[in-house]
Amino acid sequence: MVAFALDPALESASLAEAFSRHGRLQITNFLTGESADAFYRELAESQGWQLAVNRGEQIIDFKPEALAAFTPDQWAALNKAVALGGRYGFQFRYETIRLRKGEEKAAAPSLLGQFAAFLSSPEIVSFMRTLTGADDIAFADAHASRYHPGHFLSAHDDEVATMGRRAAYVLNLTPEWRPDWGGLLLFHDSQGNIVRGFTPGFNILNIFRVPQPHSVSWVTPLAGQPRYAVTGWLRAGEPG
Repeated sequence: MVAFALDPALESASLAEAFSRHGRLQITNFLTGESADAFYRELAESQGWQLAVNRGEQIIDFKPEALAAFTPDQWAALNKAVALGGRYGFQFRYETIRLRKGEEKAAAPSLLGQFAAFLSSPEIVSFMRTLTGADDIAFADAHASRYHPGHFLSAHDDEVATMGRRAAYVLNLTPEWRPDWGGLLLFHDSQGNIVRGFTPGFNILNIFRVPQPHSVSWVTPLAGQPRYAVTGWLRAGEPG
C-alpha cells in the first residue's frame, strides 16, 4: 500500500488566502513525490478503464469488450449523439475508473480507493476546510479520468442541490503536457468568456468553489499521451 501524504511544504492558511480571491486555486506538488509517482503508474497500467458518456442526466459507461464489438454504424451513431448532445447542452466523453461502493474501506483497496480514504481522513478534511472556508466539509469522493483526442467536458457548474458539494478538485497526474494539446480546465464568466485556464501537469491539484462555470477543452490530435487525473468533490453530509 502507498502511504499518501501531502507535501510537507504546503501551508493551508496561505493557500486559503489565495483561494479566497477567486474561489479557485492551482497547487503544485500536492502530494509527496513517491505517492504521486505510484498513483500515476497504477492509472497508466490499469486495465479497468471504461468509456463514459452522458445522455442528458443519464451516465453510460462502455466496457472495452463492448466497444470492441461496435460496428462502424454503431460508432457513427455514438459520435453523432455526443456531438448533438454537446451542441447546446451539457455533454462529456472520456474514460473513467469508478470506485466500487465501499472500496475505500475494503481490506485491500486500489490506490484510487486509498486516495479517497486519504482525502476523507480527519487531517485532510481539516486542511480542506481551512483552505476553502467551508466548515461543513465531511468527506471527499473520487473517480479517475483519462482523456484521449476527441474527449471533452462541456460547460457546467457542478451544482446539485442534494449532493452537498462545497468544492471540486482535480488532481493532475499527467507528465509533459503542452497547452496546445487541449484538455485545459477552463473557467467561464456569465458571458461565456474564459477568465482563467489551468493546463494539465503532474502532481498538481486544481481546486475550486462550487458552483462555478467551467469546462475541459477538447483534447486535440496533437496530444502525445493521455491526460490523466483524479477528480471529485469535497462534500458536506454523509457518504451515500
